[in-house]
Amino acid sequence: MSQLKDIKPIVTITDDSLIYFLTIVFIILLMTGFFYWKSRKAKHNDTRKNAIIKLQELDYSNSKMVAYDFKKYAERLCNDDNKTQFEQINYALEHYKYKKQVDSLDSDLIQKIKEFVNV
Repeated sequence: MSQLKDIKPIVTITDDSLIYFLTIVFIILLMTGFFYWKSRKAKHNDTRKNAIIKLQELDYSNSKMVAYDFKKYAERLCNDDNKTQFEQINYALEHYKYKKQVDSLDSDLIQKIKEFVNV
């Protein structure tokens, strides 16, 4: 019995793997958020550019399609500065919507649309 050795107490081993794992997950989430934000910003700019191109290519001989397409694409270009101008043009174009037969666009209205697109 005297030759038995003492049993040593349990030794705690530091394990920082959880902290490392959470740090890596946090960095990955930050990078994913950053790239998502950049892609949304680039996509927003692309939609504005596409809207301008579509508005510049409007065929004024088809007044019904001009009315629908103007509202669809011009809403993407609206801001505080040109919101009233957009609403005025859109209100004037209401006459050309929702009817089977419509007249051709007024030259004043065409000019207002072109001014809105060029601004």
